[in-house]
Formats: sequence, C-alpha cells, structure tokens
Amino acid sequence: MGAKNAAGAVGLAEGAVCQRVFVTVDGIANGDARNAFGESVAVQRGSDATALVRDAARAAGQGERVAVVARASELASARKELEAIAAQRLGVVVHAFVEGAENGMAAALSLGDLPWGMLVAAGVGESLDLALVAHRAAEDSGCPFFVVHELGPSMRAEEIPAPTSGVCEAFLGGARPVASQGGDARAVAARVPFALGSAMRELDTLTVRRHDVLLRKPNADAHVALVGIGATAETMLDEVERLRAMGHDVTAVRLVAWRPFPGPRLVKALCRSLAVTVLEPVDRPLAVSSPLAAELKAAFADALTWAPDYPGIGRIPRIASGAIAPGRGLAAADVDAIVHNMLADERGKRSFVLGGPESHTLPPPVAPARTGT
Repeated sequence: MGAKNAAGAVGLAEGAVCQRVFVTVDGIANGDARNAFGESVAVQRGSDATALVRDAARAAGQGERVAVVARASELASARKELEAIAAQRLGVVVHAFVEGAENGMAAALSLGDLPWGMLVAAGVGESLDLALVAHRAAEDSGCPFFVVHELGPSMRAEEIPAPTSGVCEAFLGGARPVASQGGDARAVAARVPFALGSAMRELDTLTVRRHDVLLRKPNADAHVALVGIGATAETMLDEVERLRAMGHDVTAVRLVAWRPFPGPRLVKALCRSLAVTVLEPVDRPLAVSSPLAAELKAAFADALTWAPDYPGIGRIPRIASGAIAPGRGLAAADVDAIVHNMLADERGKRSFVLGGPESHTLPPPVAPARTGT
C-alpha cells in the first residue's frame, strides 16, 4: 500500500502510529484496523474542526497518541482549544492542509503565534516523514506540533510506501510520556529545538532520507540567495543547478521548521551573500514585509547586535521581499527575473508580487547577467 499525494501520506503515517485520528478533509483513508504496534486505530470524521480538536485533546489526555487532519482555514476557529492543548503539554500533532488558490499558507502561518511547533512539508515523502518527526518531537518536548501540507499541482507527486513496523517501533515505540498539567512555557520552548533535531537525525538513520530544519543547495556561500518555504522553495532548489550552469553564483534555502524558527542557522547560511530574495506564498502589503522576510530581517538584526547563539556579522545583505499570487506556480522565467532583480543592485525592487499588478511585479531580464565565473 502506498500514497501518491499529501493526504494519502498523512493517512499512511497516522494509521501506522496513532490510536485516534480526527479528520475534516477528504482523502484520508480509514486504513488498517491496527497500527504498527498492534493497537486499534479509530478514525473520527466531522465538519466541525473545533469539536474534533477538543475530542483530540481529551483522547491525548487519556494517554492515546492522536492526530488531527483539517484545513488551515478551519483551525482558526479552534485557537482556544489549541492553546489549551499546549498548556496541558499534550503531544498532539495537527496536520494543516492548505490550498494555494485560497492563499491557505497565510492561514497556516497565522497559527505560528500559538505555542506550537510548526513544520512545512514539500513533497509526498516529506509529508509522511514530518508526520513521524512531529510525533517524536512533540512527545519528547511536551510541545504539540503542526505539520503544514500544500494541496494541488504545486505539491510534487511521488508514490511512497507506508512506514514499516520496524521503523515505527524503533522511532516511536515504547511508553509515551505522561502529559504534564502545567510547567513553564519557556522551559518547554527551550527543549523543542533539541527534540526536533534529535527526531530528524534519528529518522535519517532509519530511512536514509535527509531531514533538517532548513535545506540549502548547494551547501556553500554564494553572492545571491533565494529563500522560501514549502513547494515554492522546493522549485527554487530545483532551479539552482540550471542557474549555476548559466554562471550565476546563487544558492537556495528552503525552510522546513517555521516554529521553532531557526534564525541563527539562516543567518549563518546567508550572511556572506550580497543580496537575498525571500519568496513566499503570502502577501501582506500593509506590513513591513511578508512573514518569512520579516522573520529573516529580525534574525539578521539580532546577529548584527551580537545576540546570544547568533553568529557575529558586520553587515546585513540587501533583502528583497517577494510574494507569489494565490494559485500561481513558479516558472523558470520567474526565477530568472528574481536573480536579475538582485543583480540590479539598488535599482532592483525591494518588494514585488509575481502574478500581481504590473507595477508590482518583476520585468523579465533583458539580457543574461552573470555572477561569478
């Protein structure tokens, strides 16, 4: 049995490790009657995300491993229940599905102000793997986790098998931690990066697939850099080899962990670049920048002022904030235009919307400009 899309991958992962799965979306199969540990699996369906989150909290409080699968837009109404789960230190995992045509990523990232971890998948295999990682990190740290999955043509299609019982037993077997009713939120937050990193490293050894809070291609400094999240960023990673073959000294970074935000790692990866473009599927025209660009700028400000844990830097790269219109894919010509905009120095736009009004988008490059040799 395998999966060809994000919904199928989530169904495989949760059917293998959970006892209760609460679902509001289509595409999640009931699966087998028992999980990889021989425990019975119950799938509860409904249209009220708030009620399902409340039921999930009750089941998790009784020691069951549970997951919730809903659209990100539906979860806004359940904020009170989500806050209660975090306060009780329950290791719940919520899968937030987003539709690009509905600008669903904005709804998902708006949940980032809750005291939850948040991972963003790009690809079917990663949807399955991050479901497992989120359970392990949540149970080890006492911090619940969201996993964001994009639906539609932007998500890379691939067929993946269900996790084996051996992988599940080695990765998530054994007694589950007893929920703690209280505790200091800052102490929990301090544990999350270590729990997440440990979970990713262990799954690496079990699956021989690389996992990290951010991915960079190539893993080297470059004059200009592309930064993004989700399927859009995966496309940028795919374009790097072509851009470098054209002579551009470029690197691309895809953020996997939105919470905890890996600010020091991002600064270290980008501090030697002269220009950075952040491209994300969220446009906030009344804000200083879109969410990821704002986080990156804040991280560089911390580094410049010698904040603890940050690398010391003497300058901040020129950072452009780009958004991509809802429902629009990222084409090779778009990536070329972004690189050309960075190479225009101060003449380049500091903010733009691909697929937006002509005055706010990027013109196509007139001639290929080269960086490096």
